[in-house]
Amino acid sequence: MTEKWGTWDLVGESDRDALIEWIRLAGVPGNDGSAREALDTGYFCRGVAFDLVTRRHRFYGCGLWSRGANYHEVFAKRRAMARGWADWDVGYAWGGHEDFVDMRPGLGPVEPAATSAEGNAPSPAAARLTSREGWFVDWDPARLQISVLYHETSAEWFALTDAMVSIIGTDRVVRDFQLHVDDAIPWLAEHGEPLTTELLAHDPYPLPEEGVAGSGAVIDLLSRRLQYWTAEAVTSQLRAKLAAAWPGWRIERLPLGFIGHLAGTGRSDAEVISTDAELRDSGWDDELIGIRNAERRALPAETRKLRSPSVRVVEDA
Repeated sequence: MTEKWGTWDLVGESDRDALIEWIRLAGVPGNDGSAREALDTGYFCRGVAFDLVTRRHRFYGCGLWSRGANYHEVFAKRRAMARGWADWDVGYAWGGHEDFVDMRPGLGPVEPAATSAEGNAPSPAAARLTSREGWFVDWDPARLQISVLYHETSAEWFALTDAMVSIIGTDRVVRDFQLHVDDAIPWLAEHGEPLTTELLAHDPYPLPEEGVAGSGAVIDLLSRRLQYWTAEAVTSQLRAKLAAAWPGWRIERLPLGFIGHLAGTGRSDAEVISTDAELRDSGWDDELIGIRNAERRALPAETRKLRSPSVRVVEDA
C-alpha cells in the first residue's frame, strides 16, 4: 500500500494497533504490479511497514533526518523499548522505502533511478577538501600537531563542512579530513580505495563539532575495514557499489553516527560532542537524550593504542 502515517511516536500500547487499523481502513491496497511501480517511481518522505506474521516493524521519516544519524537509532530504540513492542523486531529502515521490499516477498530489488554520470561525478579528494584559508597555520607531522588560528574548531567557521573521513594509518595515527560533499557514502563508492592515497597526501584537519558533518566514514588501513554513517538512505544498490569499489574490505555501518565515529577511532573528545542542553535546543526530549547517553556509554572501547593529532591555537600566522 502507498499511504503514509503522520505520527512517528508510536510508543503507547495501543498506538500500533490503531495504526494498523487505520491502514486497513484508509490505505489503498496494491497488487504486486502496483506496489512494484510505487516503489520504483514514487518519492516517499516517510513510511512504515509491519509483518504481522514474524512481528517485524520498520519505519523511516524525513522529519527525523535534520537531527542527525544517531537520532534515527535512538528514536527506533525508544520504540523497541516501549510497552507493546517487547516481542517485536523493531528497527529503522536505513535504506528508506527500499528496505520494505525485504518485508514484502516476491517484489525483488528496487531498480535504481537512471542518472547521468556526465557532470555529476564527485571530484577527486583534493577538490572536495574544505578550504584552509583563514584558519590553517601549519601541520607538524613529527609532533602530530595542527596549528590553527582563533579556536580549535575554527576550520568550520570559514568553510562549509558536509562530511568527515578519518583514516587509521598503518602507523596507528588517526588523520581527519573535512569535506564539502553532499553525502560521503556515494562519494566513497564513486572513487573507491584510491581515495586513501589521495587524502593522505594532504595535511589533516582538526575534528569538527558534532552536528557540523551530516555523514562520515572511518577507513582503517590496519584491518581493511570501512565503517560509515549517514542520515541519508543507503540502498542495496549503493551498498553493492561501495563493496565493488572497496574489494576485500569489510564494510559496516557505524552505530550512533558521529559518536560512533569517535569511538571507532579511539577517542571520546567530549568537547566536540553536543551537550544535553544543546540537544534539547535542537528538539531532543529528555527520554531520547537518556537513551542516547546510555547507548554512548555502551559503545565498545577501541583497544588498540591509536594516536591522534593535537590542535594548537596561535595568536597570528
